[in-house]
Amino acid sequence: MAVFFCFLAILYYPFMGDDFFNQHSILKGTFVEYITASYMNWSGRLFSFLIPGIFFLSDTLLLISKILVIPCFLLMSSSAFYLATEKFPWNSSSALTNFTIFTSVLWLGLPVLGVTVVWLSGSIYLWMSTITLFFLCFLLRLKINARAEIQTPISFLETVFLFLLGFLVGVTGLQFILTTFLVLIYWGYQLYSEKRLSFLNPIVCFILLGFFIGVCIFFIAPGNYARLEHANSVTLLSNLKQFMFFVFGAYFQVGVGDLGRSLWIGVLLILSLSTFVISKSKIFESSVWFGISLASLLPFLPLMQFAAPRVTFFTIILFLIGIQSLCKEERKESPDAFIKPITRSVLLLLVAFDGFVGFVANRSLNFEVTQRLQIIQQEVELGSRNIIVPNYSTIPSRLTYMLTPKHDQEYLTGMAKNIGIDSIILNDDQSAPKPHSFQPLKGLKGKGL
Repeated sequence: MAVFFCFLAILYYPFMGDDFFNQHSILKGTFVEYITASYMNWSGRLFSFLIPGIFFLSDTLLLISKILVIPCFLLMSSSAFYLATEKFPWNSSSALTNFTIFTSVLWLGLPVLGVTVVWLSGSIYLWMSTITLFFLCFLLRLKINARAEIQTPISFLETVFLFLLGFLVGVTGLQFILTTFLVLIYWGYQLYSEKRLSFLNPIVCFILLGFFIGVCIFFIAPGNYARLEHANSVTLLSNLKQFMFFVFGAYFQVGVGDLGRSLWIGVLLILSLSTFVISKSKIFESSVWFGISLASLLPFLPLMQFAAPRVTFFTIILFLIGIQSLCKEERKESPDAFIKPITRSVLLLLVAFDGFVGFVANRSLNFEVTQRLQIIQQEVELGSRNIIVPNYSTIPSRLTYMLTPKHDQEYLTGMAKNIGIDSIILNDDQSAPKPHSFQPLKGLKGKGL
């Protein structure tokens, strides 16, 4: 039920903001021209252009993108769980229960899920997080075997796949590149200090070469420097002050109206329902993940004007990996073993309710977006040069990304330019629908689903 309603929320979410412009940019030329222009004029994050760019090519691919979101989230969660526990969710019933709780906490605790998971243009954060963690999982397997003095065999197809995966991680973004570097340094130091480096398959060097090539391509992108020209000049002290507030807000979701309640309640649940391994090495390994989580925000120290709640998405995942890594899987049935299944069921019900509320809100917004596009199309066919459209009145859910009226008007101005008319403006009459004024759950009465 939880997966079903979350899927419906994603399925019904309409185009919003950048979606229109990204699709327009792709369809007005070729896919290669879109990628080239993005790389030359915007950023070296090639992966963040490739994924949504492919999905914008056709309606069929758009549908596929919506279908893939939940599996992608589960793959991301599975990878994070494996990095934390060195266990696969299907290893045992206890591991599966722990994984379900961990995944539910991720879903309920991650910031701005409507932007980073549901919104097509913003879901690149989900995809970038997934491939980075997935890549690290393969490397962790090699490290575990090397520490056990086992040289892991790597087939030709695996080598090619991991080389390409490493390359894609290298062209994701500073957060993901820095995280990968720090994890590699830590794992490399572990093997070196334990004299186990010789047990690594030499092909690992070729795999890591793919990552380093991607990093080089990322950093030499002209778009990185073209974008910096638009950055506001601020003093180092002012930037540092903003950064300190930003770091604090990252873990308490200041600015998104939640104050981290869901995240920290989830953290307390994971810790209270688990058994701890109190050892110097275990605490140190968990602390490494906390340190890397904090370090993932460092790329924004000189770029505070580009920082937003969505960039804390990966930071919180790393933090939860550290939390989960403090716990161990129970080997015996304990007297309170029934509590975990009950907690799991309650969390899944909360995820299902979250998905249901998101589905209702996104369904309502979908209707409004369709209605607005029909108005624009009809007016253009009638030869109108100046078009008035209604505001989006739906009150957004946690799984709904909506533009503010100011940003909405900016996108409408850009849309008018793209279709060759003078203007498209929002209706500000007293009798017109007001922004964020309609509660979609109330609209269910008498209408059904």
